[in-house]
Amino acid sequence: MSRSEFRYNKKRKHYAYLFKDLGEYRKNILLSTKPFHLKHNKKKENVKLYLHPSGSKKQIYIIPRIYIDHFNSFDVVIVGWVFDKNDKRKVKRIKKGKPTK
Repeated sequence: MSRSEFRYNKKRKHYAYLFKDLGEYRKNILLSTKPFHLKHNKKKENVKLYLHPSGSKKQIYIIPRIYIDHFNSFDVVIVGWVFDKNDKRKVKRIKKGKPTK
């Protein structure tokens, strides 16, 4: 079943975009305010978004990795955010597992 919503990921302590159900698990992509993340003690670059999904002026990034977490890892509240039309292609490429650059 398909899903398209934003919730807080309590396990990873970031907001996440949930896009697919796998039984009791959910595929999700994390949002971050930092331009880099650490992976095996190496800096990896996050994907910069054109506009914050909430419409805020804050700069936001997507960690280009798909996480699979149990549904209990997410907050009950669904945040009413939407991606800007300029960011949808970037998100779609991450969902398909393709390089973003």
